[in-house]
Amino acid sequence: MKRSSILILCAVVALSALPGCASMDGFLFNTQKVTSYVLPDSVIPVSARQEITFKSGTFTLYAYFVKSPRATASTPTIFYHHGNFQGIQSYWDRMEYFYKAGYNTFIYDYRGFGRSEGQSSQEGLEADAEAALATLLARSDVNKNNILLYGYSLGGVPSVYLASKYAAPNATFQPKGLVTEAIFASTSDLVQSGTLLDIPGGFVMRDEFANIVRIANIRCPLLLMHGTEDRFIDIKRHGEKLFAAAPNNLSPAKEFFKIPGAGHSSIPETMVLTNYIAKLQDFTTKIR
Repeated sequence: MKRSSILILCAVVALSALPGCASMDGFLFNTQKVTSYVLPDSVIPVSARQEITFKSGTFTLYAYFVKSPRATASTPTIFYHHGNFQGIQSYWDRMEYFYKAGYNTFIYDYRGFGRSEGQSSQEGLEADAEAALATLLARSDVNKNNILLYGYSLGGVPSVYLASKYAAPNATFQPKGLVTEAIFASTSDLVQSGTLLDIPGGFVMRDEFANIVRIANIRCPLLLMHGTEDRFIDIKRHGEKLFAAAPNNLSPAKEFFKIPGAGHSSIPETMVLTNYIAKLQDFTTKIR
């Protein structure tokens, strides 16, 4: 058994031994609190970004809206949902990629991450996604009908949640499309693939985070990206299952883009940045 598998199994045993405690949700949220965001300005000047605060329930959350001078009226705004590591600062390089590619982008920290208040949970992720969406839709410089949901890793939970919730033809918000990168099918699959043991996900996770269920309900175009060498979220157990579960009648047709040699966090770099941007631009051109 791999060392990482042993560590996860030990955590499961330790947690199950504690009175009233059988949850590993904390392992999904690798948060880091900061008192201020330190963001480089060599690519995105300070004048091109706006720090925003908004409320999710009783909690104050933080976000940034980045405006690219290359964005046009037909270019979708990317609504970015980041992974589980620390917060906005850890994903600023992605904002730089989108900025260079000509997209306006909105990124926010879930509760418990960065400067955002509160403690993370599945319920919190969903509430925060709703509050962030409302904040984005309230902007006069955003076309409400041209917003692209993008979820990376843990960010698959809020992005797929929004895509499935607002799938009805009469929904108040209609996502232009959904891009996912290295997201998991469910925590049951995540735990089982991590430990190599058939441990029921419900035993160690308070929340199921079932992207596999929700992705079946989406109606917007889908680009699902996954690295073949992802050792954290396995492409077969997660990526292939999610793609199979997504509707077959999407227009344009759903696309499963496998990146040979890419790990969990290295898809843009493995593809080479210009190819990654070209792939994203190709998708957004198709869904216009």
